[in-house]
Amino acid sequence: MENLEIYFEDGAEIPDEVIDKLLRKARTRLIPALNRIRRPLARVAVIDSSIGALFAAQSSRGLVALRFIDSEDPTEMLAALRRRFDLIEDPAVATEIGGEIERLMSGDTDAIRTRAVDLSLVESDFQRRALTRLRRVPAGCVISYQALAAAVGVPSGQRAIGNTVASNPVPIYVPCHRVIRSDGSLGNYGGGPERKLKLLRAEGFGVDRQKRMPHEVVYGHWSSRIFCRPTCSAVRRTERRKWLIFADPERARRFGMRACKLCHPA
Repeated sequence: MENLEIYFEDGAEIPDEVIDKLLRKARTRLIPALNRIRRPLARVAVIDSSIGALFAAQSSRGLVALRFIDSEDPTEMLAALRRRFDLIEDPAVATEIGGEIERLMSGDTDAIRTRAVDLSLVESDFQRRALTRLRRVPAGCVISYQALAAAVGVPSGQRAIGNTVASNPVPIYVPCHRVIRSDGSLGNYGGGPERKLKLLRAEGFGVDRQKRMPHEVVYGHWSSRIFCRPTCSAVRRTERRKWLIFADPERARRFGMRACKLCHPA
């Protein structure tokens, strides 16, 4: 470090080049220190979509929060975000995320698939594992709470799965609308059951008048990669928690499954 005493002793003015040199040295130490204590940024926006107004937050790692404003109080979500991020409003987030959601609602099931998701608001390792696994359930397919619990290694944890999807910070992109009850009924949804139905229909998964699974669904086994008719003996012999439910045989094939040789689904 430059010795400044020689300037103070005789009252001489410190040369500009000395000041610049000192500032450069200080900056090399100060910037890393500030970066260590500075919180990351999250860009936020309100989206006016065809399925209602949404609050969205995007971090440097991905979409970190999404909330239906008219049916879910965003206050707790905002508080959680402010504990971890500095928030800045950015209309580009509304354009990006809103555009993807509109494409999805128009039938483009790939619209949301590649968007990175940041699960940093998820506290529990179990919940993080469950939501990560849920992202593997494709559009045009649903899974029961019990099956999702089994898929993450906790077969008796369907109540914990219910709590997990209820607190999911990034719905739609982490598709909790694709989780249904074991009896085939739709179950609850943070954005309301009608939104859940709209999302499933946009992805090609219809329901009957009783809002249960239609007759043309097929069951795909997680491990064997074989899909069957619901009446197949293989389905009856195997626990239902082992299965995914696809809207039709074509969607099961797209997921890499092959048709059962016993029941010969179309």
